[in-house]
Amino acid sequence: MWIALAAAAVVLGVAVWWARRVYIPGSSGSVAAGHRAGWEARLDEEAATALLEGLRAYADAGNAMDIGGECGVLTVFEPPRLISLDLLADRFAARGQEAMHDPQTTVGALLAGFLATEEPGVLHLRPGWTDGEGFTARVRAIVRSEAAVPGGGALGVLGVAVPGGDGMDAPGDDGRPGITLLLDLARIRDQYDESRARQPGAPDEVVLRSVLTSAIANGGPGLTWTVPPTERQLGNALATVGLPERRATPAVKEAADH
Repeated sequence: MWIALAAAAVVLGVAVWWARRVYIPGSSGSVAAGHRAGWEARLDEEAATALLEGLRAYADAGNAMDIGGECGVLTVFEPPRLISLDLLADRFAARGQEAMHDPQTTVGALLAGFLATEEPGVLHLRPGWTDGEGFTARVRAIVRSEAAVPGGGALGVLGVAVPGGDGMDAPGDDGRPGITLLLDLARIRDQYDESRARQPGAPDEVVLRSVLTSAIANGGPGLTWTVPPTERQLGNALATVGLPERRATPAVKEAADH
């Protein structure tokens, strides 16, 4: 879990290869330069190489981390944090020549800020998460399109793959591909327990589905996005936890409304 160093070393050690192809750490392949999607498209090849050099240096300094390129998430294990790669790439690019001349110091400073302060695109997880009563499985049974997040199961995170348009890989209103919604299961569980106490007669699944729907719709604590969602993407996210495709009883509808 050291930022997929075996694969990253190939990328970082062969600059000429970067001129032809762009490797996505954490994924199984690469895409042609000039046709990159997601976070890696935010940087040119030289800047992307510099960013990965900074991340490698950070890992080499003894910081356990892993890159989930396909879901657009950097996982830091101590303290447990999830960081949007889109956000990191944007902040790195904003440092300009400073980042290019000293990527190690730049990446270290950026990650220190993310580790210290939670913000959109950065999720601070609860240390020592334990999956009481199989809560992860209960959430997973509701979510229709899970995204694999490195270390997510052990850290108490569930990723939701949110399509950009009508299909999983269709572009959104602004041409973007699908993005990832990140759920902090510890805080979702807190909300579920509170809601469960207020609705003793409602089925557990209905209460949990209602909590997830409310959290996504309101953007409350316990979740973040790798990229701010478009209106369509928000609707797609809500659809992933919507009511099953069966006629809801009045009791179910009433519970879901609350």
